[in-house]
Amino acid sequence: MTTPTIAVPDHIAVTLPPTARLRQALASAEVALPAGTQVFRAVRHPGAVIPPFVERTHRFGPPAPFAGADGRFARYWMYAAQDLTTALWESGFCTNDMTQPGTFYIPPDIAERGLIAIFTLNADIRVLDLDGTVLSKLGIYDQIQGEHAWCQWFGLHMLEVLAGMAGDAGPVGFRYPSRKHRSHLALAVQSDSLEAWRRQVDVQVTRFAELLEFAALRADANYAEPFAGGFSGD
Repeated sequence: MTTPTIAVPDHIAVTLPPTARLRQALASAEVALPAGTQVFRAVRHPGAVIPPFVERTHRFGPPAPFAGADGRFARYWMYAAQDLTTALWESGFCTNDMTQPGTFYIPPDIAERGLIAIFTLNADIRVLDLDGTVLSKLGIYDQIQGEHAWCQWFGLHMLEVLAGMAGDAGPVGFRYPSRKHRSHLALAVQSDSLEAWRRQVDVQVTRFAELLEFAALRADANYAEPFAGGFSGD
């Protein structure tokens, strides 16, 4: 997917596994999310529940130079998680105030407009499982946990890997360790699979503020609204 005019930066290329090596490591890493599984996605507006396009990419890119003339990306990722708490932290619905160590909060705009989409799978859906063993074999555990620019190029390579596994029974994306909710897994679904995803799930969308979990978080002993002019941990 890279082109001669958009080369991987040298400082990233030196630790980025070639696509062929990714395919080798992931050849036996397909897992099925069984029918009935619930997947959670936290979004800021209804159009983002299953996004038809994006103008801003996040952890797994693609990098900004791949945006089209209209500012949109031809291919991208939809992010979710298999538990609500991971979805909240991964999406910034819960975050930390650097001026009050040991606390967390829900940003005001999230409290006002945040939405939780719950996808219930109507069929088994396959994904690639980037568990600790796969990441260790590839030697990229540290990079995938913290280097944003590196992850964006890695995500581009993952799109190439998935393109070679296309088909009705092929994996729709990959599961990976959450960076903001350690020891839990997050999910990235490639844009090319979103129509198939839409056909194979039931969707329920609820205002975050209406969930019992919202009130429980607000009542948590470590919850503290940030000081005026404070800094978030995102």
